[in-house]
Amino acid sequence: MKAGMTHFEWRWNSWSVAAGLVASATLAVPYLMAHGFVVGVALERGFALVCHQRPERSFWIFGAPVAVCARCLGIYLGAAAGLLLRTSRRIAVRWLMIAAAINALDAVSELAGLHGNWMLARFALGVALGAAGGMLIASAVASVPPAEAGS
Repeated sequence: MKAGMTHFEWRWNSWSVAAGLVASATLAVPYLMAHGFVVGVALERGFALVCHQRPERSFWIFGAPVAVCARCLGIYLGAAAGLLLRTSRRIAVRWLMIAAAINALDAVSELAGLHGNWMLARFALGVALGAAGGMLIASAVASVPPAEAGS
């Protein structure tokens, strides 16, 4: 990545596949649990370590809530996309600061009673935050020089 880069560039990498698999796992939990697969319960308990999993804040499929709230789902999906998007570290940090500030503002304004449960907004803000974090990680990975042969 060039130091003065001011644009975005799509690049395939395996990191985005990992983030996409995590997002897919959250979406698979309701199906797995509805069909009696024990792995569904294990995944749900695993995601409980990082998300409050409140049903009223989660999308529902197959008659059950997704394993994470709308914001967390957005973060996972955004991270998968952001890991594909390369830009300079400076731009990625700026995007991350803006996305984090807007997410914090949303959370605080809801706690203050200024608005209700805006699930689609929470999801979209999560996508922005995840994408910005993914772009920052991608910029860091891109700046690591490849290992020299024979080392």
